Amino acid sequence: MAGTSQPSSGQLHFLFIRHGETQDNIEKILQGWHDTNLTEKGQREAQFLADKLQTQHIDAVYHSPLTRIKQTIEPFLSGRGDVQRYADPDLRGQGLGDLEGGSYDLVDMSNPRSADGQPGVELFDDYVRRTKRAFARIVGAEAPQTGQKDRTVVIATHGVSITSLLKCLEKTPSCDGFNPKFAVRGPNAYEVRWTDSDDVARMVVSEPAKLPIKDGVLDWSSIPGQPFLIETWGKKEKAL
Repeated sequence: MAGTSQPSSGQLHFLFIRHGETQDNIEKILQGWHDTNLTEKGQREAQFLADKLQTQHIDAVYHSPLTRIKQTIEPFLSGRGDVQRYADPDLRGQGLGDLEGGSYDLVDMSNPRSADGQPGVELFDDYVRRTKRAFARIVGAEAPQTGQKDRTVVIATHGVSITSLLKCLEKTPSCDGFNPKFAVRGPNAYEVRWTDSDDVARMVVSEPAKLPIKDGVLDWSSIPGQPFLIETWGKKEKAL
Protein backbone atom coordinates (compact mmCIF):
# COMPACT_ATOMS: atom_id res chain seq x y z
CA MET A 1 0.00 0.00 0.00
CA ALA A 2 1.35 3.39 -0.98
CA GLY A 3 2.59 5.45 1.93
CA THR A 4 2.95 2.47 4.27
CA SER A 5 6.40 2.35 5.79
CA GLN A 6 8.19 -0.98 5.95
CA PRO A 7 9.44 -2.16 9.35
CA SER A 8 13.16 -1.72 9.77
CA SER A 9 15.33 -4.79 10.05
CA GLY A 10 16.67 -5.81 13.42
CA GLN A 11 20.15 -5.10 14.68
CA LEU A 12 22.68 -7.66 15.86
CA HIS A 13 24.24 -6.85 19.23
CA PHE A 14 27.34 -8.51 20.67
CA LEU A 15 28.32 -8.46 24.34
CA PHE A 16 31.91 -9.55 25.06
CA ILE A 17 32.57 -10.92 28.56
CA ARG A 18 35.82 -11.90 30.23
CA HIS A 19 36.12 -14.39 33.11
CA GLY A 20 36.43 -13.37 36.76
CA GLU A 21 39.55 -13.56 38.90
CA THR A 22 41.46 -16.84 39.21
CA GLN A 23 44.31 -17.77 41.54
CA ASP A 24 46.66 -17.71 38.56
CA ASN A 25 45.64 -14.08 37.96
CA ILE A 26 46.60 -13.24 41.54
CA GLU A 27 49.94 -15.04 41.33
CA LYS A 28 50.67 -13.67 37.83
CA ILE A 29 50.88 -17.14 36.33
CA LEU A 30 50.41 -17.74 32.61
CA GLN A 31 47.16 -19.68 32.12
CA GLY A 32 46.70 -20.22 28.38
CA TRP A 33 44.63 -23.38 27.99
CA HIS A 34 45.38 -24.45 31.58
CA ASP A 35 42.03 -25.02 33.33
CA THR A 36 41.56 -22.98 36.50
CA ASN A 37 38.70 -22.10 38.84
CA LEU A 38 37.47 -18.69 39.94
CA THR A 39 38.55 -17.44 43.34
CA GLU A 40 35.93 -16.31 45.86
CA LYS A 41 36.45 -12.81 44.55
CA GLY A 42 36.01 -14.13 41.00
CA GLN A 43 32.72 -15.71 42.00
CA ARG A 44 31.56 -12.40 43.46
CA GLU A 45 32.56 -10.72 40.21
CA ALA A 46 30.48 -13.28 38.29
CA GLN A 47 27.48 -12.48 40.48
CA PHE A 48 28.05 -8.75 40.00
CA LEU A 49 28.06 -9.37 36.25
CA ALA A 50 24.80 -11.31 36.55
CA ASP A 51 23.22 -8.41 38.44
CA LYS A 52 24.48 -6.01 35.79
CA LEU A 53 22.87 -8.09 33.04
CA GLN A 54 19.69 -8.88 34.95
CA THR A 55 17.43 -6.85 32.66
CA GLN A 56 19.45 -7.50 29.50
CA HIS A 57 17.68 -9.67 26.96
CA ILE A 58 20.03 -12.37 25.64
CA ASP A 59 19.31 -14.77 22.78
CA ALA A 60 22.47 -16.87 22.67
CA VAL A 61 25.79 -17.38 24.44
CA TYR A 62 28.97 -18.61 22.79
CA HIS A 63 31.76 -19.37 25.22
CA SER A 64 35.19 -20.80 25.79
CA PRO A 65 34.85 -24.29 27.30
CA LEU A 66 37.36 -23.58 30.09
CA THR A 67 36.09 -23.75 33.66
CA ARG A 68 36.81 -20.13 34.58
CA ILE A 69 34.58 -18.98 31.73
CA LYS A 70 31.77 -21.42 32.53
CA GLN A 71 31.80 -20.36 36.18
CA THR A 72 31.60 -16.72 35.10
CA ILE A 73 28.53 -17.14 32.90
CA GLU A 74 26.55 -19.55 35.10
CA PRO A 75 25.08 -16.85 37.42
CA PHE A 76 23.60 -14.74 34.63
CA LEU A 77 22.35 -17.83 32.78
CA SER A 78 20.51 -19.06 35.87
CA GLY A 79 16.80 -19.02 35.15
CA ARG A 80 17.33 -18.36 31.43
CA GLY A 81 16.51 -21.79 30.08
CA ASP A 82 15.53 -20.37 26.71
CA VAL A 83 19.00 -18.97 25.99
CA GLN A 84 20.91 -20.98 23.41
CA ARG A 85 24.37 -21.92 24.65
CA TYR A 86 27.36 -23.11 22.64
CA ALA A 87 30.86 -24.06 23.82
CA ASP A 88 33.52 -23.33 21.21
CA PRO A 89 37.17 -24.39 21.73
CA ASP A 90 38.24 -21.67 19.28
CA LEU A 91 37.19 -19.12 21.92
CA ARG A 92 39.99 -20.23 24.24
CA GLY A 93 42.91 -17.87 24.76
CA GLN A 94 46.32 -18.33 23.18
CA GLY A 95 47.82 -21.77 23.75
CA LEU A 96 51.06 -21.18 25.64
CA GLY A 97 52.56 -24.67 25.55
CA ASP A 98 55.43 -25.18 27.99
CA LEU A 99 55.00 -21.63 29.33
CA GLU A 100 51.65 -22.45 30.92
CA GLY A 101 51.93 -22.43 34.69
CA GLY A 102 55.01 -20.19 34.51
CA SER A 103 55.46 -16.61 35.61
CA TYR A 104 54.42 -13.54 33.64
CA ASP A 105 58.15 -12.71 33.72
CA LEU A 106 58.75 -15.40 31.07
CA VAL A 107 57.21 -13.16 28.40
CA ASP A 108 56.99 -9.48 27.59
CA MET A 109 53.36 -8.81 28.54
CA SER A 110 53.35 -5.65 26.42
CA ASN A 111 54.31 -7.58 23.26
CA PRO A 112 51.66 -10.08 22.10
CA ARG A 113 54.21 -11.94 19.97
CA SER A 114 56.90 -12.30 22.65
CA ALA A 115 56.02 -15.96 23.34
CA ASP A 116 56.28 -16.97 19.68
CA GLY A 117 58.86 -19.70 19.10
CA GLN A 118 58.71 -21.13 22.62
CA PRO A 119 57.99 -24.91 22.83
CA GLY A 120 54.35 -25.69 22.17
CA VAL A 121 53.27 -22.04 21.97
CA GLU A 122 50.56 -21.20 19.46
CA LEU A 123 51.84 -18.39 17.25
CA PHE A 124 50.05 -15.15 18.07
CA ASP A 125 49.02 -14.63 14.45
CA ASP A 126 47.52 -18.15 14.34
CA TYR A 127 45.67 -17.38 17.56
CA VAL A 128 44.17 -14.21 16.07
CA ARG A 129 43.11 -16.11 12.95
CA ARG A 130 41.48 -18.77 15.14
CA THR A 131 39.58 -16.09 17.06
CA LYS A 132 38.47 -14.56 13.77
CA ARG A 133 37.23 -17.97 12.59
CA ALA A 134 35.13 -18.36 15.71
CA PHE A 135 33.63 -14.90 15.29
CA ALA A 136 32.92 -15.57 11.61
CA ARG A 137 30.98 -18.72 12.52
CA ILE A 138 29.02 -16.88 15.22
CA VAL A 139 28.10 -14.04 12.86
CA GLY A 140 27.20 -16.58 10.17
CA ALA A 141 24.84 -18.35 12.55
CA GLU A 142 23.30 -15.28 14.18
CA ALA A 143 22.96 -12.61 11.46
CA PRO A 144 20.32 -14.56 9.46
CA GLN A 145 18.20 -14.87 12.62
CA THR A 146 17.70 -11.16 13.23
CA GLY A 147 14.79 -10.68 10.83
CA GLN A 148 12.77 -7.68 12.00
CA LYS A 149 13.86 -7.97 15.64
CA ASP A 150 17.07 -7.13 17.41
CA ARG A 151 19.17 -10.10 18.50
CA THR A 152 21.69 -10.04 21.35
CA VAL A 153 24.55 -12.51 21.54
CA VAL A 154 27.07 -12.95 24.35
CA ILE A 155 30.63 -14.02 23.52
CA ALA A 156 32.30 -15.14 26.75
CA THR A 157 36.02 -15.54 26.22
CA HIS A 158 39.41 -14.43 27.51
CA GLY A 159 40.68 -10.88 27.90
CA VAL A 160 43.32 -10.98 25.21
CA SER A 161 40.86 -12.67 22.83
CA ILE A 162 38.43 -9.77 23.20
CA THR A 163 41.14 -7.16 22.74
CA SER A 164 42.75 -8.96 19.80
CA LEU A 165 39.46 -9.37 17.94
CA LEU A 166 38.36 -5.76 18.41
CA LYS A 167 41.82 -4.45 17.49
CA CYS A 168 41.82 -6.71 14.45
CA LEU A 169 38.41 -5.41 13.34
CA GLU A 170 39.73 -1.87 13.82
CA LYS A 171 42.99 -2.71 12.05
CA THR A 172 45.08 -1.17 14.81
CA PRO A 173 48.88 -1.53 14.45
CA SER A 174 49.44 -4.68 16.55
CA CYS A 175 46.80 -6.49 14.48
CA ASP A 176 47.71 -4.98 11.13
CA GLY A 177 47.78 -7.24 8.08
CA PHE A 178 44.85 -9.50 8.96
CA ASN A 179 42.12 -7.57 7.15
CA PRO A 180 40.95 -4.08 6.14
CA LYS A 181 39.28 -1.86 8.72
CA PHE A 182 35.85 -3.32 9.46
CA ALA A 183 34.93 -1.48 12.67
CA VAL A 184 34.65 2.04 13.99
CA ARG A 185 34.77 3.05 17.63
CA GLY A 186 32.18 5.08 19.52
CA PRO A 187 33.04 7.77 22.11
CA ASN A 188 32.63 5.32 25.02
CA ALA A 189 35.00 2.69 23.61
CA TYR A 190 38.53 2.74 25.04
CA GLU A 191 41.18 0.35 23.79
CA VAL A 192 42.58 -1.71 26.67
CA ARG A 193 45.12 -4.51 26.96
CA TRP A 194 42.40 -6.70 28.43
CA THR A 195 38.97 -6.10 29.89
CA ASP A 196 37.89 -6.52 33.50
CA SER A 197 35.29 -9.18 34.22
CA ASP A 198 32.56 -6.61 34.86
CA ASP A 199 33.53 -4.56 31.83
CA VAL A 200 31.13 -5.71 29.12
CA ALA A 201 32.29 -4.62 25.68
CA ARG A 202 29.40 -3.95 23.31
CA MET A 203 29.40 -4.00 19.53
CA VAL A 204 26.47 -3.61 17.15
CA VAL A 205 25.77 -4.36 13.50
CA SER A 206 22.96 -2.07 12.36
CA GLU A 207 22.24 -3.96 9.13
CA PRO A 208 23.17 -7.61 9.66
CA ALA A 209 21.19 -8.66 6.60
CA LYS A 210 23.85 -6.95 4.48
CA LEU A 211 26.72 -9.00 5.91
CA PRO A 212 28.12 -11.49 3.39
CA ILE A 213 27.43 -14.99 4.72
CA LYS A 214 28.82 -17.92 2.75
CA ASP A 215 28.11 -21.52 3.77
CA GLY A 216 26.97 -20.29 7.17
CA VAL A 217 30.14 -18.30 7.87
CA LEU A 218 30.94 -14.59 7.58
CA ASP A 219 32.93 -14.06 4.38
CA TRP A 220 35.75 -11.73 5.44
CA SER A 221 36.78 -11.07 1.83
CA SER A 222 33.42 -9.53 0.89
CA ILE A 223 32.54 -7.32 3.87
CA PRO A 224 31.42 -3.86 2.69
CA GLY A 225 32.72 -0.81 4.53
CA GLN A 226 32.85 -0.81 8.34
CA PRO A 227 29.65 -2.56 9.48
CA PHE A 228 30.76 -3.08 13.11
CA LEU A 229 30.35 -0.28 15.64
CA ILE A 230 32.23 -0.79 18.92
CA GLU A 231 29.92 1.06 21.32
CA THR A 232 31.63 0.38 24.64
CA TRP A 233 35.00 -1.14 25.43
CA GLY A 234 37.28 -0.88 28.43
CA LYS A 235 37.54 1.76 31.11
CA LYS A 236 38.84 5.20 30.23
CA GLU A 237 41.42 5.12 33.04
CA LYS A 238 42.86 1.88 31.62
CA ALA A 239 42.93 2.95 27.99
CA LEU A 240 46.13 2.36 26.05
